[in-house]
Amino acid sequence: MQVMCKMLEVTLLLMAVSAVQVDAATTAVSEARSGRPSVTGAEYVGSAGETDVAPPLLRAGDIAIDGRLDDAAWNASALLTGFTQYEPIEGLEASESTEVRLFMTDEAIYFGIRALDSSGGVRATLTERDAFRGSDDFVQIVLDTFDDQRRAYVFVVNPHGVQGDGLWIEGRGGRGDPVDWSPDFLWESRGRIGPDGFTAELRIPLKSLRFPESEVQNWGLQIIRQIQRTGFRQSWAPITRDAANQLQQAGRLTGLSGLERGMFLEVNPVITGTRFGAWDESAAGLVRTSPAGEFGLNVTYGITSNLTLDGTYNPDFSQIEADAGQIAVNERFALFFPEKRPFFLEGVDVFSMPQRLVHTRSIVNPIGAAKISGKVGDFSVAYLGAVDASASGVDDPVVNLLRMKRDVGRSSSVGLVYTDRTLNSERYNRVVGTDARLVLGGRYTLELLAAGSVDRAQGSEAAWGSLVSASFNRAGSAVSLSASFEDVTDEFRARSGFIRRIGTTEARTRTGYTFRGGRGAFVERWGPSLELQGYWNRSDFWAGRGPEEWEAQLSLSGSLRNNVGGFVSYSRTSFDFGPERYAGLFVELPTGDPLPFRPASGTFGGLDAFRLRSWIGAWDRVRGSVGASWSETPLFSSGVAVDLGESISGDVNLTVYATGQLSSGIGVRHVTIRRKRDGSRYSSATIPRLDTRYQVSRSLFIRAVGEYSSQSRGDLRDPSAGRRIVTCTETCGARVGSEAHDFSLEGLIGYEPSPGTVFYLGYTRQLRDSGAFRFGDVTSRSDGLFVKLSYRFRM
Repeated sequence: MQVMCKMLEVTLLLMAVSAVQVDAATTAVSEARSGRPSVTGAEYVGSAGETDVAPPLLRAGDIAIDGRLDDAAWNASALLTGFTQYEPIEGLEASESTEVRLFMTDEAIYFGIRALDSSGGVRATLTERDAFRGSDDFVQIVLDTFDDQRRAYVFVVNPHGVQGDGLWIEGRGGRGDPVDWSPDFLWESRGRIGPDGFTAELRIPLKSLRFPESEVQNWGLQIIRQIQRTGFRQSWAPITRDAANQLQQAGRLTGLSGLERGMFLEVNPVITGTRFGAWDESAAGLVRTSPAGEFGLNVTYGITSNLTLDGTYNPDFSQIEADAGQIAVNERFALFFPEKRPFFLEGVDVFSMPQRLVHTRSIVNPIGAAKISGKVGDFSVAYLGAVDASASGVDDPVVNLLRMKRDVGRSSSVGLVYTDRTLNSERYNRVVGTDARLVLGGRYTLELLAAGSVDRAQGSEAAWGSLVSASFNRAGSAVSLSASFEDVTDEFRARSGFIRRIGTTEARTRTGYTFRGGRGAFVERWGPSLELQGYWNRSDFWAGRGPEEWEAQLSLSGSLRNNVGGFVSYSRTSFDFGPERYAGLFVELPTGDPLPFRPASGTFGGLDAFRLRSWIGAWDRVRGSVGASWSETPLFSSGVAVDLGESISGDVNLTVYATGQLSSGIGVRHVTIRRKRDGSRYSSATIPRLDTRYQVSRSLFIRAVGEYSSQSRGDLRDPSAGRRIVTCTETCGARVGSEAHDFSLEGLIGYEPSPGTVFYLGYTRQLRDSGAFRFGDVTSRSDGLFVKLSYRFRM
């Protein structure tokens, strides 16, 4: 009997084992067919509100970041599913399935992505870092490591695993992109394309992140997928435009304990070699300097997990790509160029304000600089000090920039800023300001700023000025509304910032409504908007007089199926400058003294303009945009209108992907302005540009850029009789016409396996044409050969 019972136990055990094996085999076959490996970790369905994730803490072992998702560690990871669409239509089930796995180790956080595509139409190119967001499919990981809904790290991969990264700064982009794509971080990624979509793996070291010094903490988490052929965007945690703060809508990684950044020290030595040539009239050719070399050093030290100290000596700020040419034949104000230099990009989010009181490109050629930035409790802090080499070599400016922000409530903040640019005891500029960003009711945002400046030039008294601004915005999926006000005195100067206009008061408002179609609709989104804005001479505004300029613009924008969109607008503007603004301008007479120039009343009133722009992302090999405009426009001198013109402009931009590795950006911009009085040409500008890149591998590329800039401008004339306008002080002189027909050629071979570790060999030449696009009598004006080698050591 005992023997029979024993045999029965053995039989049942074998049957159980067999059943388990059969079940496991069935599961394995099913998973092999679906392409989805088994996951024993918890599943979190974003569309069901399951957005609080407890990430498993595992030992990474020998996991390979190869894009395959076949390592055993992924089986124990948390699984994120249930994505929903939010662009162009909110709340729909995602058109394509996306699954994301994640786990943590003592040193890093890992993400595994499976992005299915039922059409087999995955778009991917092997291209440079940060360059694929307008052309490729991608998945974006957003990590709010302080869980403050104000700032977050962004890590993006395309189907090949090519990286993009930046900082999400709430409120930065207004209605545009809230991400600053300038910063670069060290992390690993690989991707693979298959018949049913693509997979990718990411490893983000804790050393590359800042986070609180807390034993237990939570991080904000959002995952976004872009499907380029349709223009659809979907997210794991649902997103709605009815809320002002997108980071507040993110999910969370919860219960993170014992996080250690460890010892953090980065040393980045840089060696550059250059040889320059410049045109010499006596030699009738280029005269080249002897080869020269320089050594620079950048050091970054992690004081704590949330506070970083940066220092630089003789930093190399050579631009691998020069600023793209800008048309400047009828500009009233200074042109803005964005910051591109790596050292200044650390802590850029803290210096973000409603007005550019800090613009680090004002530090032109620093001899050395130091910076500390980070977050301590509810306070974000940043300090930057630099010695800027002057052109004369005397009185090198010393620059000090200090910024502090404090979190208030769930999404609001208040801040202080101080800037100081000092040459000597008699020449300095200082600005102090305070600002606030208040999110009210989850939907409304109010931004306030007040600043004062003191500016002293050599041999003059200090001048005091002020700036105040306020803006209001209502978020909404259908109705949007914004309004702003700005008041700047004549004496306000921010020499460490960028303020385009002074001595003015500005008010503007915009309202719009958006209609949205259903899934598959030919017209996915369309709607009208109305924008009104006025500019006053500041004294006129406070005296209750009318605006110096005003504009009303009615626009209609929309997007069609398969990522095609555009807008058309009509605007009416008016300019009415007071007589005092024309002081010093005179009309030249055939005989006798010149007469003071005063345009006839109404000359610059009721000016019309039409604008059109369209973009196309439906084609696999070509992406493009085209724009055109016609407008009645004033011709400006010293910021005031003196004549009336008619402007016709257009631009075409195409990116052609001959293969997944070879691409060319082709663009041309053109503006012609003719005098309204007689149709004669006042100015013309044409700038074509060709940028071709061959990506040999993810790290190695070859690039060639050619740009031609043909710009000409005539003299200024009286709109009534066509006589020349001259400027008179002690003597009189006319602004004579000018023209320049220059073009540049740049070639670059680059090897960049990771940010900060690079080898560049480049050559550039500046040439001048004798006439617009003649190419007959071309002279070389300058050239340069450079080599750059740097390595980013991390400890």
